Amino acid sequence: MSDVKEKSTSKGVVKLTPKQEKFCQLYIELGNASEAYRQSYDCSKMASKTVNEVAARMLTNCKIAARVEELQREHRQRHNITVDKIIADLQEVRDICMGRKSVVTTEVIKNAQEGDVKAVDNPVFVFEPTSANKALELLGKHLGMFKDKLDVTTGDKPLPTVINVTFSDEP
Repeated sequence: MSDVKEKSTSKGVVKLTPKQEKFCQLYIELGNASEAYRQSYDCSKMASKTVNEVAARMLTNCKIAARVEELQREHRQRHNITVDKIIADLQEVRDICMGRKSVVTTEVIKNAQEGDVKAVDNPVFVFEPTSANKALELLGKHLGMFKDKLDVTTGDKPLPTVINVTFSDEP
């Protein structure tokens, strides 16, 4: 006999248990499945490795994965974030940091004798190579230009440690 909490609603969506819903909400907030699991369930008698494994398994549960996707979609819509906007911002940061585009700084000039205040805008070109490099790196990753290299000779396993010991009779 099925649990009442598991029955589908009028929209055809399967409801989650309160703990599952809390896990989903915390996962979106924290970005860490293990920590979301610890805060949603009693893990006092569980090893850290077990918590990590169970939390990872929860994300593969189709109901939980669907709810996480729904929460992520709501989050993107609420903050009005799109891939195009992020790409445009990264391109602007790249242009500013490489000195291609100026940044306007405002300088306030006070004239104590006449009692007036003027604001003067000054376009400034900056060269910030570290920030430009990071923007270019993120743009390249988005385009799939940088792939992690896989060592096929060892089958993705670490090479064995070899220690050579030689003995000599010489003093």
